[in-house]
Amino acid sequence: MLIYKDAFTDDELCSDSFPVKLVDDLVFEFKGKHVVRKEGDVVLAGSNPSAEEEGDDGGDEHVERGIDFVLNHRLAEMNCYEDPSTFKSYAKNFLKKVVDHMQKNGKSAEEIETFKAKIQNWMKGLLSKDRFKNLAFFIGENMAEGRGEGQVAIVEYRDENGVESPYMMLVKEALIEEKA
Repeated sequence: MLIYKDAFTDDELCSDSFPVKLVDDLVFEFKGKHVVRKEGDVVLAGSNPSAEEEGDDGGDEHVERGIDFVLNHRLAEMNCYEDPSTFKSYAKNFLKKVVDHMQKNGKSAEEIETFKAKIQNWMKGLLSKDRFKNLAFFIGENMAEGRGEGQVAIVEYRDENGVESPYMMLVKEALIEEKA
């Protein structure tokens, strides 16, 4: 399994256990789903669930609701990007860090210019009024605890045959792939 970590904070943002697609050699898109998880849902082979449930009134049951990749990677939602101008300010600083990171990793001037052109077009699309309202923003544990500024995971809710599907988008050049 591949784990995708933020290059700046070392936060684990996602893994290839979710359907993943690289779009335009620029952004990884991970498809998730809405889930409800109850503590104790896992039944081990050989156990007798009905006998084990005796005396359980269900009052202490813990339920998690959310998007599977958000829950699995312990991401925290950010509510500070309510308008495109606030997000645009973050993106400008973040993309400067990404370009510096690319230079340090020996990317050619041509590769960097190609990245800049592609990312600019991608950002314009994200910031369009109709699309921006369908976005949510999440950060990893280290960033949430104030240990560095890194990549914000962008989640877009897309309608697929009448069902809302969440897609997480992460900039490829700001990720480190690790085998787990």
